[in-house]
Amino acid sequence: MRFFPKLMILAVMGITTLATAQGIKVKPETTKGKLSTTLGAQSLPGSGSSPEEAGVDGIVAIVSSDIVTRGELNRQLATIERQMVRKGVPLPERKELQKQVLDRIIMDKAQILQAKEVGIRIDEAQLDQTIDRIAQQNNMTVEDFLAKLREDSITPERFREEVRSELTISRLKEREVDNRVQVSEAEIDTFLTNRAKGEKGNRPEVNWIQFLIKVPQTATGKPLTDAQKKAEQIQSALKKGLSVEDIQKTNPELVIEGTGQMGWKSFQEVPTLFSEFLSNGEVEGTAILRSPNGFHVLKVLGRRQSSTAGLDQTPVTQTNARHILIRATPDVSPTEARRRLNAALEQIRAGTDFALLAKQYSQDGSAAKGGDLGWLYPGDTVPEFERIMNDLRPGQVSAVFESRFGFHVVQVLERRQQAASSDRQRFAARQAIRQNKMQESYQEYLRQLRDRTFVEIRL
Repeated sequence: MRFFPKLMILAVMGITTLATAQGIKVKPETTKGKLSTTLGAQSLPGSGSSPEEAGVDGIVAIVSSDIVTRGELNRQLATIERQMVRKGVPLPERKELQKQVLDRIIMDKAQILQAKEVGIRIDEAQLDQTIDRIAQQNNMTVEDFLAKLREDSITPERFREEVRSELTISRLKEREVDNRVQVSEAEIDTFLTNRAKGEKGNRPEVNWIQFLIKVPQTATGKPLTDAQKKAEQIQSALKKGLSVEDIQKTNPELVIEGTGQMGWKSFQEVPTLFSEFLSNGEVEGTAILRSPNGFHVLKVLGRRQSSTAGLDQTPVTQTNARHILIRATPDVSPTEARRRLNAALEQIRAGTDFALLAKQYSQDGSAAKGGDLGWLYPGDTVPEFERIMNDLRPGQVSAVFESRFGFHVVQVLERRQQAASSDRQRFAARQAIRQNKMQESYQEYLRQLRDRTFVEIRL
């Protein structure tokens, strides 16, 4: 997870973050976007903020035509420090934490400026709809949700602007990175061929640890030497068998998004830079690798063969299901959307044909087919939909529930155990390749954006 996760205070409160509301895949306590939760200027005891820092809202950085104020930086620092105190995590050296937070603010502002330049705008209706959805997902009214934010010194106005920033950056990523990633048929052929060699329907996966010691690509002298020494210290700790938690407790600056224990991943899901070591290095082996972002310390925890739905000939559980989807829109509030779907559900329970109601009410491409989604493989639908669907018996209809796409009622028609077709394997391969490309492309996009953005730091 990122060391300064967006909407961190909401994670503390147990509130679903905007990333979840928007359907962005994330790790626990992080968001996929760049949404910054800000607090009041007051500092925690021992946080290191002087009265002068709290009271003077000077400029600490210039980012092209925008600025970062000391008050803005201090508010985000206070958010991080508050979260760490609540978790019982030792506070790092404040200058290092301050630098990390400032770097993140700078990158957020650079992306927002770029989004404005290419004409991306988030209208008020979309903001209203998103905030409504966040409140709904936390079983709160909007009024109760905003009141909860106020308890942590987050004003509705500030929260609204942070939501706007999150949506803006997400839209920029879709336009500038995700929509430009292409996967060729030749790449799919190579992917499937490599998987087929010696696997017999299974794929190799690796369980691994990654830590990142951040240092600019252009760094020289003492900053570079210090970063390398730090990487060697972390490598030594891993060799001694220290856990991720133990290392992060004494080095909290290493709690960065996309680091820590990474879990089981296929080799198509790991960055290209790491794949050779992770595939060939000894189990319990470690390595230090250099990238434009800094020094990566890796450790291989284990390898295994694991079947993957859609990418091999191992039979998997497939579900034939249909649904009715009603979306919240600027003209239809989430409460009204849920009410309409509950009315349709009552008709289903009274004996009205599901397909007929799907054609009448549903708001996606399946409506014309009576809501029929065809045969679904594990992972085909978003987690909240799949979880509800998997709990149903054939013939059973769910209650109304919400996903990132809107409000659903789903019915399971039948299930079967069957291997994926050739077309399905190619589709799954395309998705795996594309996901990996998007991750790498986004990091490269951010690096290039940072290089061409004028930044003057005044700390």
